[in-house]
Amino acid sequence: MNKISFKIFICFFIPILFMIIIGTMAYQKSAEGMNGQFQESTLQTLNMATEYIEMSGKFIETEAARYAFDATLGKYYLGLLDTDQFARSEAVKSAKSNLMSAKTTNPFIGNIHIVTKSDVEMLSTYSTTNELGLTSRQTGNLEEYKEQMMADGKNLDKWVDNHSCLDELLSLDQSDYILAYQMMSSQKSACIVIDVKPEAIGEFLSNLELGSGSIAGFVTKNGREIICMDGEDGETKVWREGEGTFYGQDFYTDIFSSADAEQSGAREVSYEGRDYLFLYSTSQINQASICALVPMHVVTGQAETIKKLTLTLVVLAAVIAGIIGLAITAGIQKNMKKISHSFGRVAGGDLTVQVKASGRDEFRGLAASATNMIYKNKKLVVKVTDATAQLETSAREVKDASRIISGYSQEIASSIGGINEGMSRQFTHAQVCVEQTNALSDEIGDVKKIVEKVELLVGETEEMIDRGMSMVQNLGQRAKETTDITCQVGQSIEVLEQESTIIGGFVGTIAEIARQTNLLSLNASIEAARAGEAGRGFGVVAEEIRKLADNSAEAAGEIRNNVENVTKQTKDSMENARRAEQMVALQTQAVGEVTTLFKDMSSRMSGLIGGLKEIASSMEKADEKRGETLGSVRNISGIIEDTADAAKEVGKVILLLSESVDNLNRISTTLDQNMGELKSEISLFKIR
Repeated sequence: MNKISFKIFICFFIPILFMIIIGTMAYQKSAEGMNGQFQESTLQTLNMATEYIEMSGKFIETEAARYAFDATLGKYYLGLLDTDQFARSEAVKSAKSNLMSAKTTNPFIGNIHIVTKSDVEMLSTYSTTNELGLTSRQTGNLEEYKEQMMADGKNLDKWVDNHSCLDELLSLDQSDYILAYQMMSSQKSACIVIDVKPEAIGEFLSNLELGSGSIAGFVTKNGREIICMDGEDGETKVWREGEGTFYGQDFYTDIFSSADAEQSGAREVSYEGRDYLFLYSTSQINQASICALVPMHVVTGQAETIKKLTLTLVVLAAVIAGIIGLAITAGIQKNMKKISHSFGRVAGGDLTVQVKASGRDEFRGLAASATNMIYKNKKLVVKVTDATAQLETSAREVKDASRIISGYSQEIASSIGGINEGMSRQFTHAQVCVEQTNALSDEIGDVKKIVEKVELLVGETEEMIDRGMSMVQNLGQRAKETTDITCQVGQSIEVLEQESTIIGGFVGTIAEIARQTNLLSLNASIEAARAGEAGRGFGVVAEEIRKLADNSAEAAGEIRNNVENVTKQTKDSMENARRAEQMVALQTQAVGEVTTLFKDMSSRMSGLIGGLKEIASSMEKADEKRGETLGSVRNISGIIEDTADAAKEVGKVILLLSESVDNLNRISTTLDQNMGELKSEISLFKIR
């Protein structure tokens, strides 16, 4: 291989080599970027799925609290409604209706059970039938249930994945639920158990788009699993309940056995002889985890496409470049031989040669230029002799100018060094600004999440205020009814006082009749004495009339005393009724003030919600401005870096200029020495 062919080969090979290097680097960078982006987006999807599961769990906890703190059900749990069959029947009917309504409206609720004491009938949405095919009633086993389900012997775990005692009692199958929430009633006389439906979890996992061949799973803290597998065709999705897909695997155990395990994360693992990306997100409420295994070829699929395309283009470019290089080399060699032969004659001093080349490419122009050059060299040789003296003078002037340029070059180099140092400091500050802006973005995101949680809590508080206002309004209605009853009692007492006055009048009349009867008896006795023996019978009658008058007077006195006592008690009752009426009025006023306070609180909560929404909107705007600022800072950083690079290049140019000036000085020094030699050499040229 001759030199020109080798150089042409190198000229074509180096770009191809760079294409190979660039393609390899592009593949590696794209694979790394796609892997990181896929991990981040998939982890975000799993975290959102976990938040959705947690939100559904909070709804279930709220539903359980509804039955745990219900006053009517509390009486039922304690057996206080057994004496009133109608009230008991209504309470059971209402509770069963509410249980079925909650089961129907919440897709995550499988069954709701209220475990009661052994002498109270259980309430459950899961109905069992006896041998006759009728729905059987089942009494509770609360003590046995608590003994089995209390982890520390004192408290129930809120979330469990097994309640075998209840399963045995109701003939439940463990596959009917994947999780269960349990909560004791306010009087500790019953336990509310709400099962989570496995079908709802499976359907939710089926909606996660993780890629062809991916495996998604819901794993409880004790190892129960719901697995959703995406078929290789990317369309078929099946879910099942099983064990061992995630739980018990080395990669799962390594993460969750650690005391400082993070709530979510990702790592590359090997499962059943294939490479997967393992991702997980754990719920803080029920300690269950949503896990995923995504094949690595799904993660780096686009990067593999880039790799294949790059290899194809490189091979094609190499073949085309080889063919073109061979053709160009053959033409160049032919013309170079002609031109080289002509230049050989010129080197021998023959300036009458005309250079020729075949083809219509640049070599033809080169041949013409060479012929023109030879012609001009011939003219130059003629003029060189005359210009030698002027050349000597110009050489001295060039030497002086080179000294001046050298001084300026040193000053420029010093200035460029200062500029370069300043650009380096500005670039460092710009990088710090970028990092601080990124940190500010993360803090804005955290504040936005906190505002969203506070907004949710404020909404729940507003609902509690509405319920409080309803209770206070009911209390006001009861206070109004109490006021009406108190007024009726006062009116009844006034009527009683009037009747007592009438009775007092009757007692006075009776006393007057007794007094007159006594006088009549005395007169009759006197007349009987006057009559002697004939009036003895009349005297006995008069004596009996006197005794009757005395007894009537005595009875009238007792009635008067009783009427006086009744009148006194009536007056005391009137006073107490007035006081009760005043107290009820104060109570009604207090209820009104509480109602006003609740309305004010509701208004303030509405204002707070509005403020939180404004804060959330401001956070979003701040995040947008942060993105624009970050872009501007990065642009400034890039400009500073480019300026610094340009300054370095200018410094290099100054150094080269300084070296050129030094060379110019040396050349001008030796130019004089070569003048004599130039004259002798010119005489060798043939110009005629």
